[in-house]
Amino acid sequence: MKRAGYLLLGLLLVWVSCWLSLGMLWGQPTLLLHPLQASQGLRVLYLVMLYAGMVGLLWGLWKRNPPATHWGRPGPLTVQVWAMGVGGICLQRLCLAGALQGLCWPTSQAWLSAILLAPLLALVEEAVFRGYLYGALRSELGGARAAWMVSVFFSLVHLFRPGALPFKLAYGFGLVLTSLVLTVVVEKAGIWAAAAMHSSWISANILDPPGRVESGWWSGLAGEPSAGLCSWILLLLMGLTCWKTLRANGEVQES
Repeated sequence: MKRAGYLLLGLLLVWVSCWLSLGMLWGQPTLLLHPLQASQGLRVLYLVMLYAGMVGLLWGLWKRNPPATHWGRPGPLTVQVWAMGVGGICLQRLCLAGALQGLCWPTSQAWLSAILLAPLLALVEEAVFRGYLYGALRSELGGARAAWMVSVFFSLVHLFRPGALPFKLAYGFGLVLTSLVLTVVVEKAGIWAAAAMHSSWISANILDPPGRVESGWWSGLAGEPSAGLCSWILLLLMGLTCWKTLRANGEVQES
């Protein structure tokens, strides 16, 4: 448990140092805890510092005490998993079709961000959550318990955002399901494949006109792709599909 403990402590220190240092420079220490009150440029700077800190933390921990991790190899299987992620998003958007009328097409800047940033963010998050953390816990607690613990932690980390309690409960449950699906992909195909699927979902959030749709649980609570009854069902189906279709294709490689 030491490896997982060091990672969690490191993540806490990176997170606090990023929002606190920027907040103090802007004269409001807790400004980044309320992101809608901060400018877009400041939010971008915060994200750059946060993910750079996560990469540095991972680099140091992995050199010191690496866990057994299934990375897999980028290739046709990775493309297949990415296509499954895109397909899930398309199905979810079909369920939102009635709420999407009249919304604007994403800007060129949004498309550029989706293409360039989404894969990098997804790879960093997969290396942290279902790479180092899951690998460290799996070796001591077994796959099932490790998967649930990582998924709950993954959900809690992403709930530091504005929103009413019903939204956070629904969104948090969706994030747990999302993490479990990605854990299945890691087990069957590796971290590269999970990052590919994850990047498709991040891209959808960046491009997401439904993100401005305020609607009910069925359509996803403001268009979030991992919340709402419809999305939960799709995530469960996707997890089962990954479990069955990737079973024969994944080659377990530990490093």
